[in-house]
Amino acid sequence: MTCECGAELISDAAYCLSCGRKHAIGCGVYVSEKRVHVRIFGKRGFEGFSLKRYDEDISIRNLYEILGERIYFSRVEEIVVSGENSELIEEGVENLKNSLYPFEISVSDVFETPEEFFDKLERVLRVKKELKTVNTLPEDKIHGSHSTIIGGREGYNLILSLAKSPFVKKVVPGVIEGNATSIGGGVKLKLTRSDEKGNIRALLIDGSSVQQVHVITTASNRGEGEEVLKLLRGYVRDIQD
Repeated sequence: MTCECGAELISDAAYCLSCGRKHAIGCGVYVSEKRVHVRIFGKRGFEGFSLKRYDEDISIRNLYEILGERIYFSRVEEIVVSGENSELIEEGVENLKNSLYPFEISVSDVFETPEEFFDKLERVLRVKKELKTVNTLPEDKIHGSHSTIIGGREGYNLILSLAKSPFVKKVVPGVIEGNATSIGGGVKLKLTRSDEKGNIRALLIDGSSVQQVHVITTASNRGEGEEVLKLLRGYVRDIQD
């Protein structure tokens, strides 16, 4: 692998010490009872390694310090952690945060095998890399002739959570159905599906009132739209939890 500056790199995901270019687009860490697997994805390929895991506290701490150093060497800014169960995922996140702050570390679902997790993560990372982004302020992305958003401030914040995504161009609140009264239980935002153009339909729900929400994304087809949909569900889940 050769960097754009002409320097030789040890892998497709390596950081160039000569010119400071970053080639890694993301990193996956999968924690099992016996080993911790790491895969760092570059623009075309990836580099991977794994280390044996022991149950002793000191061994675990040393393990993640070594992993953190090797991940940091690639200057990868997005790290996603998965594992065989939620306890192992939590272990990975907490230990990596200590050694890789302030890098972004996020949590994935439980996967049965590292290969299943890495295949899924690679698809998401490469779609994100190909998608265009927009830098408009989130509040300036909210458009439409329907100025009323059900659920008051809570409803507005849920709509705003969608607009914060760099892959969203516009969020358009639409028609309100129902009697526009709340019966308690909180406001919910449900993302339903992507259309053939990559745009997403959502429903804002407050009691018996339901408001259609149209999310215009930078995706150009249904496949890209489905990947953006998964990312937006993560944003919404974080704010609603």
